[in-house]
Amino acid sequence: MKRFNLEPARDALFLDIDGTLIDIAPTPEEVVIPEGLVRHLHRLHDRLGGALALISGRRLADIDPMLDANDLPAAGAHGAEFRLKGGEKPQPPAPLPETLTRDIVRSFAGHPGVTVEDKSCAVAVHYRRTPAMEQTVKERIREITEGLAEPFKILHGKMVVEITRPGDNKGGALERFMQHPPFAGRRPVFLGDDETDLAAIDACLRLGGAAARVGGYEGTPAALSSPEHVRKWLLAQLA
Repeated sequence: MKRFNLEPARDALFLDIDGTLIDIAPTPEEVVIPEGLVRHLHRLHDRLGGALALISGRRLADIDPMLDANDLPAAGAHGAEFRLKGGEKPQPPAPLPETLTRDIVRSFAGHPGVTVEDKSCAVAVHYRRTPAMEQTVKERIREITEGLAEPFKILHGKMVVEITRPGDNKGGALERFMQHPPFAGRRPVFLGDDETDLAAIDACLRLGGAAARVGGYEGTPAALSSPEHVRKWLLAQLA
């Protein structure tokens, strides 16, 4: 986000995690948290008067220990989980039908390079270890979800396909945060990196804010080249 600095009394900052704050790993469990990142996030949260929130496809149960984020506002599982204040215990979202999750797990059981992540309220199929499986993964998920009585949404991220309920998306989570203090009345600023973040980018711009897609995205004010660039930008906001 070239030549852009946060104004602590005016801005509200929303951050995706994987591919934005931290580098993507072969599996979600293999990510490495850079030294100083957790400390910098908490300092920036304080500087913004509490108007900093994490918006991720990960579950809150994964986000909190990874980033010591229990006391930060956060939305997990693409907005299915929502915590306005640190320490809150949000109402658990309704799980996906057990048969749907079971069919997906069974469908990819014979492919060791494919990882199925059951989030209860969503299920993600990662194929980063076997990129050649991309088309197969997409086709099988389409086949499994076609004709189901309940509609589901298919999200395409970086080497991952995820099944969620239609109402769960990061844009809705950002809009929900903006309805409550300390976010209400501020200008939203959002950083994300892949297609699952586009709803939040669109919502942010629609609300008169600023947004950037890490790696670049036509239509956003500026681009950050990598998570490392994002971390340097965050640190600069504390100077």
